[in-house]
Amino acid sequence: MSRPNPFDEPAGPVRAEPQRPSISREVDFGPKVLVAAVAILVLLVAAILPWTTQGATGWQVVLGDPGVTALPRLFSILALVFGVAASAAAVMTRRWVAVFVAAAGCCVTSVTGLWAVWSQNTVPGNGPGLGLVLALVAVVVLAARWASWALSRT
Repeated sequence: MSRPNPFDEPAGPVRAEPQRPSISREVDFGPKVLVAAVAILVLLVAAILPWTTQGATGWQVVLGDPGVTALPRLFSILALVFGVAASAAAVMTRRWVAVFVAAAGCCVTSVTGLWAVWSQNTVPGNGPGLGLVLALVAVVVLAARWASWALSRT
C-alpha cells in the first residue's frame, strides 16, 4: 500500500497570486509592428546616405566630423538612441514603459530632426542630404506608431 504524498495537499490556505502593477503590462503590437520594424531599418539605411551639403554620411555626423553643425549631430544621436535602440528594446520587451520611452523619445527626436533639416536649408549649398530627410521621415513614422501604442494603454 502506498503512503500519501505530503506535498499533494497544501499545508494551509492557498492565496491567489498578487496582481502585477499596471505599469508593467505588456503591449500587444499586432501586425502593425512591421511598420515600426521597417522604419527602424530605414533609419539604419539612412545613416549610410549623405546628410549634409559637404557629403557627410549619418555615421560621420554622429562621430562629429569637422564642418557638421550641432543640430544634425544632435538629431543623429537622438535618432540612434530613441529611433533604433529604444524602439528595438520596446519591440523586444513589449513592456508599456519601454513603449512610452520610445514614443516620447521619438517625438522629441522628430522635432529635433525638423530643426536639423531647417538648419541645412539655411547654410549655403544644396540643402539637406537624402539621408537626413529619410531619417526624419522614419523617425516621424516611429513617433506616430509608438505614440498610438502608448496612448492606447488600458
